Amino acid sequence: MEPSRTALTRAIDALAATGRVTVTESRTEIAIYQLDSNGVRTVAPLVAPAGFTLSVLADEGGPIALADVTDDSEGIELVATKPAVPDGVLPILTRAGFRAMLERGLDETVVWIEELDRRIDTVCVRYTSWPDVDSFDPHSAPADPARVVRVLGVAGVPDPIGRWLLRDPHADVSGQVLSPWRTKAAGALACAITQEVEPDGTLLFRGPPPTRFRRDRGDRIEVKSFGALQAAAAWVYENPRELENRHGLLSAEIARTALRDGDLADLASVMSVALEGARIAFSFGVSQQSRDALKTLSDLRKAVTEETGKLADATRSLATAMTTSALGNAGLVIARLTLPKGAGFVGSAAIVIGVALALYVAVVIASGCHFVSIQRDLRANWKDRLYRFLPEDEYERMVTKPVGRAEAGFRNTAIASGVLAGVMLVAVTLVVILAAQPPVDPIP
Repeated sequence: MEPSRTALTRAIDALAATGRVTVTESRTEIAIYQLDSNGVRTVAPLVAPAGFTLSVLADEGGPIALADVTDDSEGIELVATKPAVPDGVLPILTRAGFRAMLERGLDETVVWIEELDRRIDTVCVRYTSWPDVDSFDPHSAPADPARVVRVLGVAGVPDPIGRWLLRDPHADVSGQVLSPWRTKAAGALACAITQEVEPDGTLLFRGPPPTRFRRDRGDRIEVKSFGALQAAAAWVYENPRELENRHGLLSAEIARTALRDGDLADLASVMSVALEGARIAFSFGVSQQSRDALKTLSDLRKAVTEETGKLADATRSLATAMTTSALGNAGLVIARLTLPKGAGFVGSAAIVIGVALALYVAVVIASGCHFVSIQRDLRANWKDRLYRFLPEDEYERMVTKPVGRAEAGFRNTAIASGVLAGVMLVAVTLVVILAAQPPVDPIP
């Protein structure tokens, strides 16, 4: 079927090239107007072998049969229904239909083009051959050029560039089949990187010095220069947050390096040099910003180090308090067991001292918990006011995890110390109570 479809395509393109017929295509049909008898006899026999269905054949008087076409027949309309295609696919048979498609909006994400021998993947649309049924995942559309391009007239409003911007700037887009797309893409991308579109459609780069380019001769752009134009547009629209900065740098470099009053071919010819200069300028600006960012990150690291250090000191203080309490309570137990039972004041004193030691441990734990709470509030303020530029995973790696480990160490020590202090206080109390009881007389 493929040779038959190609034969149908070439026959219709040959008729369209004469300028005597008009060809229109939709997703489901192809229509040819103003055919004469020779045109009908050339195209009609090729419709069915190509997998199409002849749905309309008519002249000014209405529908006619193919057998009724005479040598002097003119003004005939032929409409053929295209075979069914998957959802999201726009099948294009002729070059005339392809050029018409480029001039209008596109709802589909895949375009089948007869005689195209390779895949061309742009950001949002795939151009490929009949019938390529492999799945295609469109990327997010780039930022709207209207954000950075000023339009001074009603004409020349920059188009969204998702279907003109190649995923690989240096993809092979050579050949006559893709020539209409290259020309349209060159104009759209040039309009997207300019600073102003003047009322007559001229592209203005303010500079200094101001430089203007006419939006013509897009078909004369060399393949290498077209790749440079694609790379420049991809760099400018790569990051929406940096769009204004990159757009301004590239525009300034173009104005500085280009000839005055050129066309699209002249603009594309200087794009490689201009892009290199813009990248250098951008890197220099980023390095200046990086110094401030590094200083901020250094301050953050210092703050985190100080906080973890203070938490470590609090943990050591708690461990010391717990050791002191344990030794004190152990001494009280030994003292009560070695003193005579009649020394009643010793038991009361032991309980009072045991409670004091337990309160000492509790105060140290409460002080550490209060410090942890204050530091958490301070970190929340740091993050919202000073470190908003840090990605969430980076902030977690630099702050949340190390501080969390320090807090976990303090928390575990606090739990262990509290439990141990409580156990020691209970032990002292029980020893005092048991030691105060009179001895039990043996049974006679």
